[in-house]
Amino acid sequence: MELLSVFKNKQFQSLVTSHLGTTLGMNLILPVLPVFLQSNGFAETQIGMIMGITAVGALLVRPWVGLRIDTSGSRPSILIGQLLLIISTAGYLGARSFAAFFGLRLLYGVALAFYGTGAVTFASHVESGEGTSNAIALYTLSTMLAIGLAMSISQIAFDMFGFGTLIIISLVLIGIAFGVVSLRSHPIKPSAGGIRIPFIVVLKSKVVLSTTICQFAANFSFSALFTFIPLAALDKGIQFYSLFFISFAVLVIGSRFCVQSINNKFGLEKAALYASLTMLISVLILFANISPATLIVSGILFGLGFGVVFPTLVMLLIGRVDQTNRGTSLSILIAAGDTGVALSATILGGVAEHLGYPYLFLITAMILIVGTYFFHKILSNEDSAASHLTPNQL
Repeated sequence: MELLSVFKNKQFQSLVTSHLGTTLGMNLILPVLPVFLQSNGFAETQIGMIMGITAVGALLVRPWVGLRIDTSGSRPSILIGQLLLIISTAGYLGARSFAAFFGLRLLYGVALAFYGTGAVTFASHVESGEGTSNAIALYTLSTMLAIGLAMSISQIAFDMFGFGTLIIISLVLIGIAFGVVSLRSHPIKPSAGGIRIPFIVVLKSKVVLSTTICQFAANFSFSALFTFIPLAALDKGIQFYSLFFISFAVLVIGSRFCVQSINNKFGLEKAALYASLTMLISVLILFANISPATLIVSGILFGLGFGVVFPTLVMLLIGRVDQTNRGTSLSILIAAGDTGVALSATILGGVAEHLGYPYLFLITAMILIVGTYFFHKILSNEDSAASHLTPNQL
């Protein structure tokens, strides 16, 4: 199968193996951390701040990381990110206060900036031509496989073994992943021959601006649901809130298998648009009512939309941006997601505490509506020939 031919590439093998371990380790903790914090006396507003500060940390360094990747390569960024992930995750073992969790999540965000930007840029450079599309598709599929598995078992493992055991498992997985990159991969030299375009010019490009807005809305909604669905479900007397996460996991993995077919059928712009609308419907279902049935349906729809939107936006970017500026462009895209996560968790924690969960889901739906509208509007007015970031734009 042509899609799987990229696995013959040793560099890609190393990246995917490491990425599976890193992503699984990171996401084992994510679904249960809000519940753990609440059980230790933290209010919704505090939980939102703790969860949201991660994205602030990532946002602060992400643009600089992108520039460094364009000049120095992506492998060092991956290794630095994994080391920082290990340090910040190990800190949970001794954390007790709001300040401790806040600081650890801030460091965790810096780690994500290094690791996430480095890994996706590495994936975009291991092949060329059609191989690049296959590499991105399978890289993002590995992300969702790891997230899906983590989301499916996290609550069960937490209930059976406790928070401390989850942290130890996470550390082991990320440590193994670090070893794979260190011992099995080799550096990819930055692209030569291209002309560096100033950061502000990259940011103002229509393709970067539109995908940035779409990614912001997608991650805003992702953070809202993954932070507050457990709390909203428990508030309704639903103990097994993982119904949403399991449904999400199944569909997000399935959609990543099909993302290339979806993009070929609809085109990249329409595929991203339809994915955003699917996530919107998912959030509106939660706004209407939270029950075991709606958790399942919402998880299915959100998994389908979220599984398509990120790889589609990445392919939209790398297809129109010169390789010399690819790291910068991808760092802006991912930074938009960081911003969405930061604002979502921080703002919506107060909304949930003072107004209730229906208003939380309503605001999330409104953000998706605005993001989807401007994504479509900017690209629909764009001359595709002018959208490529080339030296002529200087």
